[in-house]
Amino acid sequence: MNTFERTETRAVLNARADFLAKVWAYFGLAIATAAVGAYFGLEILMAVKTIWIPYGIFMALMFTQTMWANSKNFAVPLFLVFAFSSGTILYPTLAFAAATGQINAVVQALAASAGLFFAAAIFGYTTKKDLSGMGQFLFFTMIGVFIAGIVNMFIGSSMMSFIISCISVVLFSAYTAYDLQAIKNGAYESAIMAATHLYINIFALFNNLLNIFLNRD
Repeated sequence: MNTFERTETRAVLNARADFLAKVWAYFGLAIATAAVGAYFGLEILMAVKTIWIPYGIFMALMFTQTMWANSKNFAVPLFLVFAFSSGTILYPTLAFAAATGQINAVVQALAASAGLFFAAAIFGYTTKKDLSGMGQFLFFTMIGVFIAGIVNMFIGSSMMSFIISCISVVLFSAYTAYDLQAIKNGAYESAIMAATHLYINIFALFNNLLNIFLNRD
């Protein structure tokens, strides 16, 4: 390898490291913002008088992320609104856990989601196996889980909710590995887009693990 090639390789590695650092910084910011949203959840829900407004904002921003995550003017503000709204919609579940003396379930869900997320992230970043072929399967599985969740909102089956949560834990663990490898391979141009995907993964892991731990009895 000549001097030019070594310099070029070093530049690529430095650029990749800088991009990954930005992704983790935005990811951490999203976690902190969601925590603030959960903390002020009661006041917000009392003000808007329904959970459907923050839930609608969260879903709308999640499904339109490709439109705003690359915007120079709107990416950061909408990213923060997205994270804040996710924390707000968690408030009723967290309040239920507190009211029923199940704070341990919240702690366990936090620990388990963090453990699964970072284990999957490390695997995705270090494995030599190409995970790109998983993308289509994961996407259609996610759509199926989403539809099943909507159906269960009307059915109200605790068993179906448990099954959906178990599938979701596996799904978003796999998505975490997939996304980390994609980030490593330069598949994302926007650090906010990459951070949004990672945040969705850990949010889904925590939410579904919390549902499992709260309903295991």
